[in-house]
Amino acid sequence: MSSDPLPTSRLLLTDPTGATYIPRMTSHQLQTFCSIVGLLLAASPLPAQSRDWRPQDRTVLGDFTHITAVAASVDRVFVVSPSGLLIWNPQFRQWEGPYTPPDPQLLDRVFAGLVDPLDNSLWLARTDGWVHYDPNIQNWDRGSAPGAVTDIAFDLDQPVAGLFLRTSSGWLLVPRGGISATPTQPPGRVVHPPSVGEAIRANPSLQANASAILLDARLRTARYTAAATGFGGRGWYLGTWGLGLLYLPDGAALPERLTFGLPGEAVGALYAAPGGVWVANDRTATSEAAVSFVAADLSDFKWLRGPAATGVPFQQTRRILGVGRTLWAGTDAGLIQISPEDGQMARYDQGRGLPDSRVISLATRRGILAVGTAHGVVLVDDSTHITRVAPSFRDAALSVALSGDTVWVGTQVGLFAGLPKEEDLLQPEGLKGVNFQVPVIAIRWAADTLVALTADQMLWRNPRTGVWSLGPTLSGTLGRLSVLIPYRDGFYVGGDRGFGFTRVNFPVIRPLLQPGDIPASVYDLAIDDTYLWVATPKGLVRFRLDAIQP
Repeated sequence: MSSDPLPTSRLLLTDPTGATYIPRMTSHQLQTFCSIVGLLLAASPLPAQSRDWRPQDRTVLGDFTHITAVAASVDRVFVVSPSGLLIWNPQFRQWEGPYTPPDPQLLDRVFAGLVDPLDNSLWLARTDGWVHYDPNIQNWDRGSAPGAVTDIAFDLDQPVAGLFLRTSSGWLLVPRGGISATPTQPPGRVVHPPSVGEAIRANPSLQANASAILLDARLRTARYTAAATGFGGRGWYLGTWGLGLLYLPDGAALPERLTFGLPGEAVGALYAAPGGVWVANDRTATSEAAVSFVAADLSDFKWLRGPAATGVPFQQTRRILGVGRTLWAGTDAGLIQISPEDGQMARYDQGRGLPDSRVISLATRRGILAVGTAHGVVLVDDSTHITRVAPSFRDAALSVALSGDTVWVGTQVGLFAGLPKEEDLLQPEGLKGVNFQVPVIAIRWAADTLVALTADQMLWRNPRTGVWSLGPTLSGTLGRLSVLIPYRDGFYVGGDRGFGFTRVNFPVIRPLLQPGDIPASVYDLAIDDTYLWVATPKGLVRFRLDAIQP
């Protein structure tokens, strides 16, 4: 905002909706953030207990480009990554899962897998023990072993005996139904997981064409990590570190990539679209930034990763939304226009009309974009013409919303509005008596009610009276708040600890918290007719609405 604020006269300005504003307060009045504890209307409830989720009710979708084990049976292929377990049905070419163990760390040290010849369940080798997963009842078991585990096997001469573990101190046996491994003699007719070396010896093209096979879309080199033969010895399934699962049919020179999940697990922003959700994942130490489409039924995944030489022109995405057939992403490197059909991207940054390249917030109405940056707000029309809003306002626009000719702006010191031809943002008349000088991090419309979110609670305007009210503290349950999204007669609100449903002037009704319900803090939320999608730094979580709604 201007260093010389408008005179604090009683000049009243009215926007087309009938709301009244006065000029914002002078700078010396905004130096101290005020407590709003005295305005609390209700206490927060105790956190809800986590529960056992059915896979169809909650699914955690992560980075499945890093595979640690592959095992094949008659009708399914088990694929293991640190993010979870997948099942590939080769007959129908369909994925099942992903399935997540009760302990998220259970799959971290897995290095091999083997299908049980009796019941087609899955046994996994960890460096310190074993994991057993029965897909028929979706049950997980684990155990530890003395010494480092180097191999697992079954003995065809005694298939009912159980799983054999080869360790640095000798062979151990895990009896069926047992919970511990005991010393035993080596197995007779050994069946153990095929090695990558066996796959290469059977298919020399895997090594001869490695330079073409093991390159990802960014021209980075991957490596083989696991191998399994298809049923009847037809073809090979290959796990990689960097490319996910590959399938090499008999006689083929190059394998097929079987894509599932996201190219990175740190999800920064979401946008629900027909048939699924668009997902923006951030750059991390192990993955590049990208934008992906995830089908609602997890049957299709489309990754937009930019040119091979450079990748996408950003590292983090704060918001993503759609206008017509175009996606717009607010990123740390500018406003990015994305064509979903071919993945082409155009960047608008400080050199192309933005007051700052760091885009913090986005909103759209009737084809117009409101773009909040670290140093001001602009409007972008359908011809990508950029117009500055309140040119004297040069602070961070943490959130934006549109209403007629009014641009609502959440700032570090409260909620303000930008009107046509006004040089600075103006404070709503109804807020002048409310001690409200805290950061406003989200603004949303619920029908004709304007709702703003702070780090602790909601503020809303009564559309009939114009009176503004503060709701109860929600952060005691959900942690520092970050996002809200309208749903029916209320909102889903997300924070550091989790998310939950609420209504204005109500506490959180049904909180879902980490680590049992979600893996990490909530960065963004998106909603469609069937699912609520949650963006976290440890993956994308899909909840069925009928399983979580009040």
